[in-house]
Amino acid sequence: MSNLLLFLFTTLVDFVILLLLLRVFSSYWISTNNQIHRSIILMTNSILNPLRSNINNKTFTYVILGVCLLIKFFTLWLMTKFVCLIAPNFFQLIGLSISSLLKFILNIFFFAIIIHAVFSWILKNQHNSFSDFIRQLVVPILHPIQKRLPYPAGMDFSPFIAIVVIQSINLIMPFGEFTDNIVCMNLGQIL
Repeated sequence: MSNLLLFLFTTLVDFVILLLLLRVFSSYWISTNNQIHRSIILMTNSILNPLRSNINNKTFTYVILGVCLLIKFFTLWLMTKFVCLIAPNFFQLIGLSISSLLKFILNIFFFAIIIHAVFSWILKNQHNSFSDFIRQLVVPILHPIQKRLPYPAGMDFSPFIAIVVIQSINLIMPFGEFTDNIVCMNLGQIL
């Protein structure tokens, strides 16, 4: 039962963080006419409207990222208090929060690039809100790679290269260094 509650809690928290991060990225890269972009704004307004008072958009982006970091920090603190025998200290929690949030952002783009590649094969010239949202989300990442690569036989290898770079960053992130001296049964599930 505790594993189920842990799963449901982490899923809810990750969904909220996903919406907040997508709001940050969509505010820069996605058309305001996109229905998914509008839905994300509507779903996150209840969380962010109390924080918005005469703040410009660039500063508001930092506020949203700070809210995501605080949510991650307090979620990790709460879960490790109940699940771990020896919980992480304050600095370990900060490091775990930052690195898990960065890992979360990398995973968003990893899956978005895979979905974009699949859509480019299946839905070649069809447009809907979801495919346009994904395309506009990954174009700023793929475009610099596409400018530097030749197109052998019309093949675009930029998604493959972007995925390799994202996974390489994921592998070299110092995630394990923050888990020293933590005794936890479900640390992998918490993070």
